[in-house]
Amino acid sequence: MNAGLEAGRAQFARRSIFSDPKRLHHAICGLFYLEDIFDAICRHLPLLARILWWRIDPRISQRKLLFIHVARSGGTSVCHALYGGRIDHYSIRYYRTIHPRFCEQVSSFALLRDPFERFKSAYFYVINRGAAMARLSDVFVAQTAHIVTVDDYLDFLESRDVSQLDFVMRPQSWFVCDLKTGEPLVKNLFRQGADDHRLKVFLRAHDAGNLLWLNRSRRQELELTPAQERRIERIYAHDFALIEMLAQDRYAQARIDAMPSHVMLLRTATSS
Repeated sequence: MNAGLEAGRAQFARRSIFSDPKRLHHAICGLFYLEDIFDAICRHLPLLARILWWRIDPRISQRKLLFIHVARSGGTSVCHALYGGRIDHYSIRYYRTIHPRFCEQVSSFALLRDPFERFKSAYFYVINRGAAMARLSDVFVAQTAHIVTVDDYLDFLESRDVSQLDFVMRPQSWFVCDLKTGEPLVKNLFRQGADDHRLKVFLRAHDAGNLLWLNRSRRQELELTPAQERRIERIYAHDFALIEMLAQDRYAQARIDAMPSHVMLLRTATSS
């Protein structure tokens, strides 16, 4: 009888491991998400990866507009406005590797968010097991069941490699940058809030529908301590640098736009 009970437990364990595709992925190659598996193929076998060009979502091909969906940055709203539904969280590196010509010919863009605000949004997403239009993956529900406080969540982030994190937990730079150099590979980057008007103009030029605030997570007021902010700054250092770079670019462009026309003509003549 004990042998039968043990056999039943073993069978249940095997079923519970492989009933979730992400657990199966991890058992085979150590990565949970298909996006990471294909990203690894692109990194290690870039020439072979070009045979995957057909995997580009037809909605993206038809639009001739590539949106890199950074999790917890308002991307679901953009996806619905452009493509009529969600798209996967593939990085810009994936698209550039499997179809370089397509990426050269079309416009690409991404929406970024203040790292502190995004951290808060992701924290509430995790402890609430998802948001209005998306659930936290079962495998990460199990792995984060112990998380209650912000410090619990920070401990979890600090103990994991990026590839072992859910997309809502990853740096925004993972989606839009070259991982070796840190350089942005997406042609157009917009900051949520600060660049809302620019984004609206950009989307209107591509015949996108109105943006609606979708996939909201239930959140309460959250005041971070100075120690917690320092930990967030370390974890998402590349994101803070990316946002600062964008802010400086916008400031420089604003100064140029504010110059009188005769000064602009003089600058053009001097530079030519």
